[in-house]
Amino acid sequence: MHLVPAKCLFSILLFATITLAFPAAWGDFNTRNSIGNLVSGASSIQAVGPVRGSHVQSRDLVLHEPGSPGNLTVLRHAPMRPLFYIHQNQLWHYQNETAIWPVNLVNVTKTAELPLQLVVQPRRAGILDTSWRWRGTMLYLDHGLTSSQGLFFICPTTDDQSGVFTFLVSSPTPPGCDPVTLHSFQRQTGQRKTS
Repeated sequence: MHLVPAKCLFSILLFATITLAFPAAWGDFNTRNSIGNLVSGASSIQAVGPVRGSHVQSRDLVLHEPGSPGNLTVLRHAPMRPLFYIHQNQLWHYQNETAIWPVNLVNVTKTAELPLQLVVQPRRAGILDTSWRWRGTMLYLDHGLTSSQGLFFICPTTDDQSGVFTFLVSSPTPPGCDPVTLHSFQRQTGQRKTS
């Protein structure tokens, strides 16, 4: 008879310990301020360039309309800096816990040799056999034996905004466009930072 109360007491203590420990272990899960804790290597991307006077311009890579798929653009001091990461040679945009969208390379002009636009879409589309990679902090886009060489352009679009474009062959800066390089200065992974 002395063992039954001891088993009950042990069960009550075990239940109380688990109940108190569970909120402590998971209490901050929904309040984390960085998806980097959940997706390795996720960080914001900055467009660097061109030099104006003695200052290098630095802007944040964002969607034209936050929360909706569409064209990428750059803004100075964006209030919400979206997160991006590379997985299996594809650049991804983290929208929220249920939406992670691919960044696609799209030929919006339907003409060869003109710049290709970076567009976030719900599914992979556009030129599919591309490969995204980091070299140090700088973002590169490869397509077979051709590459962006890390050079992108901020160009006006038909909707009076600006878009992010690139060439896969060496080309002069298009009229009205600014050359930039795209960087992830906060990226942290368990792997080497260069690839």
